Amino acid sequence: MGQAITALDCEVVELRGKVTHLGAETSSLHKQNLHLAGELESIKEAAATREKKLEEVVSELSEARGQWEEAASSIASLTAEKNAVEASQQKLEVEKADLMGVGAEALADGFELALEQIKCILPDLDLSQFSIYHEVVDGKLVPPS
Repeated sequence: MGQAITALDCEVVELRGKVTHLGAETSSLHKQNLHLAGELESIKEAAATREKKLEEVVSELSEARGQWEEAASSIASLTAEKNAVEASQQKLEVEKADLMGVGAEALADGFELALEQIKCILPDLDLSQFSIYHEVVDGKLVPPS
């Protein structure tokens, strides 16, 4: 029976060694698990921070897109307004040219009418030296320069 106890004692010692070894391994695994859990928590926090930043960027992009669309609409209306002003300007320039022509015709007709009246009063007077383009300078008739 002494040998059986010794074999059992050897087994017990061997099993105690294995238990101690497993305890140390369990402790090591527990420490490693805590370390990995800490790293996982840090990663989760970093991911949450990045997600917040991403949401902020998406919000900023959405706001910028709204501003861009508003600016594009404003540019379109300003372009239409510019085109309308240019068309109005061209129309006014045509009207100005027409009025200048009408004014020049009225002036020439008035001058011719005045010459006709002078002919009626002084039929022998030579009116060939008179022109609508002459100027009166110091009481004298000066031809155009």
